[in-house]
Amino acid sequence: MSGTCRGVVFNGDGTYTKRDDFTVPEPPPGGGVLKVEAVGMCGSDLAQLHGHQHVPGEKSPLVPGHEIVGRIYELAADADLGVTLGDRVAVDLIVRVPPTDTNPFGLGNLYGYTMGVDDDHGLWGGYGEYMGLLPGSHLMKLTDDVEAAELTLFEPLASVCNWFKLMPIVEGETVVVQGPGHMGLVCAAEAKRRGAETVIVTGTDADELRLEVARELGADVTVDVTKTDPVALVSEITGGAMADMAIDLAADTTVTVPLCLNLVRQGGKVLLAGLKNMAPVELISDLIVLKGLSVQGGSGSSYSSMEEAVAILNTGEFPTGPLLGEVFGIDQIDEAMAMLQRTADRDAVRVGLRHS
Repeated sequence: MSGTCRGVVFNGDGTYTKRDDFTVPEPPPGGGVLKVEAVGMCGSDLAQLHGHQHVPGEKSPLVPGHEIVGRIYELAADADLGVTLGDRVAVDLIVRVPPTDTNPFGLGNLYGYTMGVDDDHGLWGGYGEYMGLLPGSHLMKLTDDVEAAELTLFEPLASVCNWFKLMPIVEGETVVVQGPGHMGLVCAAEAKRRGAETVIVTGTDADELRLEVARELGADVTVDVTKTDPVALVSEITGGAMADMAIDLAADTTVTVPLCLNLVRQGGKVLLAGLKNMAPVELISDLIVLKGLSVQGGSGSSYSSMEEAVAILNTGEFPTGPLLGEVFGIDQIDEAMAMLQRTADRDAVRVGLRHS
């Protein structure tokens, strides 16, 4: 099969290009080709836009996009990917390779990160209408009963599932989520699903829409920190005991990291998962010692958490609808990027691309 297709390229210098001259890939030996249905546009994509290195080997220019849902378009004769033509799948961004002493976890290329436009056909991310699938790709079958753009939530949900495996929520706990971006909202919804009794979501005066959606997802309390002191409010809600867990998912600010230490009780839990693009953070480490806090980094998903997230979505019981946000076609990429960068004249809880 051949022909041309479209894709968006991030140049690594703050600019992007929409191209309509990509060649539809041929399946590599042992691999396949995906017809991308939809891709979530993640806040970390903006760092890629400017050439920030999130992972070793990250390339520019490249076709980005790692929250990928699509259908199997073609398979190599020797492919062993556990799927058949036409299957709707979620694509794990990590390609698995045989483990070695220097790579014990068998981590290979990352879709949307480590393969650029000069690598073969160049279509290795979800911002393209098609993409190549390498042998070792972890593909998980998705339901046909939920819209593809809603199912792109599998990737942030997989990260949240992994974090809650590393730092479990105990039923009845009070949990504070700082930052109502789409990761924060997914985290709040999943915390409630896992039995948290009181979920508190914080944001700023720019987050009115997002805090409204947080309440729709089951958050018990939302806080505009430009008007209300979150520490005082959490103290009031808990009768002075403070929260059992505080989760930092705020973007473009470091003040939420030390704030976590003040939001939790003696012996409480702090989960740090909001990237600050290597900005230094000032905090009083003695609070960790004196309060006996457990601090956990949430770096991303795992193989098993990907499977868990897809299983949750396939039940149809996770609130994907309120989390859909706005979805654009590739011809509307300028509007989509403005929404992602929050420079548009309106806000959205999430931004996605849908390929026809």
